[in-house]
Parts: sequence; structure tokens; C-alpha cells
Amino acid sequence: FFGSLPGLGVRVNNIVGMVPTFDDQGYFLVGSDGGVFAFGDAGFVNSLPGLGVRVNNIVGIEPTLDGKGYWLIGSDGGVFAIGSAGFQNSLPGLGIHVNNIVGIAATPDDGGYWVLASTGAVYAFGDATNFGGPTGVNNATAIAATPTGNGYWVVTASGAVFPFGAATSFGSLPALGVTPAFPVIGIVPTTTGHGYWLIGADGGLFAFGDAAFQGSLPGLGIHVSNIVGAVPTG
Repeated sequence: FFGSLPGLGVRVNNIVGMVPTFDDQGYFLVGSDGGVFAFGDAGFVNSLPGLGVRVNNIVGIEPTLDGKGYWLIGSDGGVFAIGSAGFQNSLPGLGIHVNNIVGIAATPDDGGYWVLASTGAVYAFGDATNFGGPTGVNNATAIAATPTGNGYWVVTASGAVFPFGAATSFGSLPALGVTPAFPVIGIVPTTTGHGYWLIGADGGLFAFGDAAFQGSLPGLGIHVSNIVGAVPTG
């Protein structure tokens, strides 16, 4: 634990994402206005308010490998590259007009990124390869790349998991006959790529493959409905 906004006396109600540093010794939080908060060894580079950019549609953040930059993604597919993050274009830059983007995932070499829409549409930029996306869905919530970058998983609010490229399915909630009480808002792969955790908005955790179940907020008797992200330790 490296700190939190309430612990600093900072009162906000717009946090939309959380990502770790790559040595697991810190993390970034991002708000819908593009405000970035750094904890532990996470290096604060800048934020959209700090750059004088006024938005209220940021839905995610992805850090660079060197920890000296990050990408922010808006619901319109606008990408903001800060610090060492390289800008590889965006949906508005391609003349594509949407308002349903829900997540972003970077390639392992930081040379590109995937952008996910709630319809399951995946857009690839830079050296990211588009392996496709699920069809017939309207509730995709998150995308996560395999450790090698040769594939990715897309998860929906119901906990359905769709693998693409070299990504492998290790199970899903519908396959287990489980209907989550709260929407699944994220998927976190293990470092081996042989498993993943699904995270519910209530802090419920579901472990698949070699992902180890270590407890959950409901299991601790903590009742919330506003979880927006989770990060793994090494």
C-alpha cells in the first residue's frame, strides 16, 4: 500500500482507472478530467489540467515501461501521450467519431496500443496488431494484452472473456453459470499470461488459470459498488 487520495485529504469522485508501475512499487490513478495522481515510485509527469486541457471524458490510463510517461484515453478515442509515451494517432485523428471507448492497452515495447469500444470493436495503433474483437456485444468493459503482445483478452460486464491472437481462454463467468451481482469492470492477466483475474465493481475477484485467489472486498465484509480498477503485484 503506497497511499490513497482520501489518505492525503484529497476529495474527488471521478477516478476512472488505476495502473501499476512495472516493478510493482507504485501506481497511478487517473480522473475523468485527466488528472493524474502518482504513488510509490510512480513518477508524476503531468496531467491534462496541468497542460491546460479541459475534458471530462477520460476513461483509462496506461503507463510506459520506463515509468516516465503514460497514455490517457477518452471515450471519444482521443489519446493523450504524456512524458515518454509516444503518440501513435487516435480515432478523432483518423476521422472516426464515437463516444463508446472504454479502455486502452499498450504493446510490450510501448510502440503502439489497442483501443476498445463497448461494442467490442478494437482499434490498433502503432505496432499493435488488430486481432479482431467480439461481435454482437454492447457491454465490453476492458482489454488486456498478453505479456508478449501477440494477443489480448476482451471482457464484458457479464464476465464473458474473449481471447484474440495468441491469447488463451482460461474460463469465464457465464461458462461457470455465474451471473455477477455487479458488472465486471476489468481483467488483469498474470505475468505468465496463463491466467487472469476478473474484477467486479463491488470488489469481487474471480481467478482463472494460474491466477491465485487472495480474497475480495465482499469476502472481507466491505460493501461498495464503485471499484474502477485493480493492479497485480509481481
